[in-house]
Amino acid sequence: MDHDWNSGDDEWAESLMPVRNQDVRAADMLPARPKTDRTPGVGAKKHFSCAFVHGAGAGSVMNTDSLTEKRVALVLLARPDVVELENQVLFTWLAPQGVTRRHYFDFRATMTDGSRTAIMVKYDAKLRQDGFQAEIAEIAEHVTPDFADRVTLMTEKHLDPVDVFNATLFNSVRHPDEDADAIMREAVRGLSGAARISDLIDRTGLKGRGFRSIARLIAARELQLRDRDRVAYESFVLRRAA
Repeated sequence: MDHDWNSGDDEWAESLMPVRNQDVRAADMLPARPKTDRTPGVGAKKHFSCAFVHGAGAGSVMNTDSLTEKRVALVLLARPDVVELENQVLFTWLAPQGVTRRHYFDFRATMTDGSRTAIMVKYDAKLRQDGFQAEIAEIAEHVTPDFADRVTLMTEKHLDPVDVFNATLFNSVRHPDEDADAIMREAVRGLSGAARISDLIDRTGLKGRGFRSIARLIAARELQLRDRDRVAYESFVLRRAA
């Protein structure tokens, strides 16, 4: 079972979806189908599974087999050094006696420097099962540079609740609100030092649209949080140095 350290908080962040313009064509709102080598069992009754949309414009669908996988994906998608995130990527290798073995990596992240990281996502309890460490070591030692430059394992213990909350929020408010964003950019243009998010919202009169706009500016690296905390009305933001 997933470690439930912030139950409900990322669901609240997801609920902050902006109101879409009514004149957007329906075709523009259909996300691209997921591109995977294996289709996770979305809708499975015995464990968590989900499909969510990410990316600019209509976005793309990503399916995951666990809540931890979803959270890992959102955190990786929010990182500025990750330029592409694939999921359920097939890796094959030749085992002794000429047997072809296969493993589906949960994710493969392409970084800004061009390197690629193959990522396994497991529950922390899985690491203590007999033979598991040897199993993942065998897979990792066969990975070659044409598939990935490194292999890493992530569990729920590697996820910071602050990162998960903010990444979930950023994904939920990713669609631009051009009018609100222009007003908020103007409001922070001459910002010297830190300002409380609620004060910026009051100054612009944008209410909820203002909060979502600030979240987008943080996600776009135009603003930054003064402190390491969740994006909230009482948080302070600064203009990011050029």
